[in-house]
Amino acid sequence: MHRGAAISLNVRLLFATLLFAVVSYLLLYPIVSLLLTSFQVNAFGDEPIHGLDNWRKIFTQERIGDAVWNTLSLSVARQFISLLIGVPVAWLIARTNLPGRKWLEVGFWVALFMPTLPVTLAWVFLVGGRSALLNTWLSELPFVEGPVFNVYSWWGIVWAHLMTASLAIKVFLLVPAFRSMDSALEEAGRTCGASAPRILWGIVVPIMAPTIIVVLLLGLIRSMQAFEVELILGTPVRIDVYSTIIYRAMTQEPPLHGVASALSITFLATLVPFVLLQQWYSAGHAHASISGRFSNRGFDLGRWRWPAFWLVTGLVAFMTIVPFACLLMGTFMKLFGVFNLPAPWTTEHWENAFSRGDILRSFWNTVRLGLLSALVGVATFTAIAYVATKGSFLGRRVLDFLTWLPALIPGLVLSLGLLQMFAGSTLLRPLYGSIAALILAVVIGTMTVGTQIIKSSMQQLGSELEEAAWMSGATRFYTFRRIVLPLIAPSMAVIGLEVFAAASSAVGIIALLGTGATQPLSILQLVLLDSGKFEAGAVVGIVIMVLTVGAALLARYIGSRAGLHQHAV
Repeated sequence: MHRGAAISLNVRLLFATLLFAVVSYLLLYPIVSLLLTSFQVNAFGDEPIHGLDNWRKIFTQERIGDAVWNTLSLSVARQFISLLIGVPVAWLIARTNLPGRKWLEVGFWVALFMPTLPVTLAWVFLVGGRSALLNTWLSELPFVEGPVFNVYSWWGIVWAHLMTASLAIKVFLLVPAFRSMDSALEEAGRTCGASAPRILWGIVVPIMAPTIIVVLLLGLIRSMQAFEVELILGTPVRIDVYSTIIYRAMTQEPPLHGVASALSITFLATLVPFVLLQQWYSAGHAHASISGRFSNRGFDLGRWRWPAFWLVTGLVAFMTIVPFACLLMGTFMKLFGVFNLPAPWTTEHWENAFSRGDILRSFWNTVRLGLLSALVGVATFTAIAYVATKGSFLGRRVLDFLTWLPALIPGLVLSLGLLQMFAGSTLLRPLYGSIAALILAVVIGTMTVGTQIIKSSMQQLGSELEEAAWMSGATRFYTFRRIVLPLIAPSMAVIGLEVFAAASSAVGIIALLGTGATQPLSILQLVLLDSGKFEAGAVVGIVIMVLTVGAALLARYIGSRAGLHQHAV
């Protein structure tokens, strides 16, 4: 072998090995740390004394059982409802002549990126109790006594989730799948005189059942990881879920690291069967929907076009415009959601926001966190994707598998594991309490999506492009920089913007890390809402919405131009 080629091969092997070691360390260390800490019965940080007291506590506390039941029942309820609504909406957008369907699809994209906490706060403003806007209006009716709606309830939590990601992600994932379905059977049903609902539920749904079930299982896994909505809406009425129990164990004085770790490991063990079921079903029930005789003619809704348009438009408005308008209105009220004051309106909260040191500091922390996370994330995901797809590294399959772990670990659990990693690792201890710790958490949390989208773009590149460059004497690095990077640049730009949006609204994954001088807006808003300061929290929420939705729309535009809009978040 030529000496230069041998050196190049050694450098590539060293880089791939180093990347594999770093990724393995950062992803496996938190899980191992949680497992070990769950058996430590004395204070975290002291010389460990091991025992089973932490496990005994979590299996004997009555509220743990209630939290498990609430976690499962809330998850099943909102997934069932979101599927019943999401399937028809996705079919209308993908398969029919619904007016404005492209813009409506963009509306669901925006809804998917709407930050959870600000949207939840908006619904508190609208239906949060006796003084909430909608309840105030309804109380003027002579036959109405007391508040009609109350978001601080079991059904209120379900509603808040439906108006954030639960429904939006169903539409987002199902629309591309429905577009790829052959319309021949739909046309046959129409020829036989079947109605649109009969065609949808009798033909389309059975054909697309494998895809729908996979989306349902993915949604169920994500639902059981939920945290923010349950913390804000469940606390006043003593509705706990598993993630809020972990959060309270870590935020009380002194923190119960051992109990929280045992809860986290139990949570992971509970999720594993659902993850394995999803992977087994998706692998064994692949469905070929495009053939050589593929037809994709839209279904004519006839006289139902405009009623369907207004229904879907109203749904999009409830998920995007209504929360933003309510939250914005709340920022100009003396008391959030209270209208029966002599002069309820004020600009004081905005004035205070621009004069308060903590909000301004958190804003710059958020911008810095978003930009640096996007830069570090895109570079990291691109390197992992290249090693996993283009290299000959023996561990590339294991490396690709490891990148799926963050998607399977609840954000709050991962945050606890990272906290223990920073506190217990001599190598990473200097990062504890710094912005670098938050950047690392965001990059790990977005690793699955970022790596898979960039990897899919690389897999579309023919190997002859690189081989031609190598035959001309170009080095691997030169070929990557001048040929591969320009071709995958649109994917990298989309991922960068999505990481920025995720960092701007992240809560669970940095909930135990983002404190003090490095606190971003999302954690500041969580603290404000948890302490009942809704007015200041609304101002923070508007800023977060502008940052995340702006980044999401730009990512959508770039992705659509580059043909990347089919990728999931």
